Amino acid sequence: MKDHSTYETPIKFRPDYEWPASDAEADCPRCGNPLMVNENRPEYMGKPWWCGDCRWQFTNDEIS
Repeated sequence: MKDHSTYETPIKFRPDYEWPASDAEADCPRCGNPLMVNENRPEYMGKPWWCGDCRWQFTNDEIS
């Protein structure tokens, strides 16, 4: 265990995404169907927006 090392910048498993309001609305940039806002829970590691039709996640930056 003496060879143990850590990263200089730690790995971040939950990025600091800007989360939209729960009643926000947007359309999928890939297929044009309405997106769903995921609930901002501590155990959720994905992006805020979800498209059920094309099964893709998006951030606010990706849909604007």
